[in-house]
Amino acid sequence: MPRLSAGAMRKLEGLEEARRKLDHLRSLVEQAAGYQADMSIMKRIGRTAADAGRVLDGIGYGALAQTLGELGMIVRRTTTSQAKIRTMRELVAAARAGLEQAERNVQKVQPSGPEEKEEKQE
Repeated sequence: MPRLSAGAMRKLEGLEEARRKLDHLRSLVEQAAGYQADMSIMKRIGRTAADAGRVLDGIGYGALAQTLGELGMIVRRTTTSQAKIRTMRELVAAARAGLEQAERNVQKVQPSGPEEKEEKQE
């Protein structure tokens, strides 16, 4: 298994924390869809989205953080609950896809050590 730099490890830890928050966010959205959502669940969705966005923004993934910020704005918007749920599901799915791509990008390793350079020359 390739070794990762300290920066890459820090990013992976942040992405792991964001994944946990995103999984929790998805479950909250499904809870809101399952029954008549009251404001307490909507507030929890907004807080969780903001927390996950801060984590992602802190490790350099501003575009993903912005997606989660949009989710927080949807919670406060006045529209039908079905439209909110549909939009929130789409944003959570987009954030998950972006998170998976970010994890794959961090795990790619570029040749940097002398052993890897020697192997490349052969």
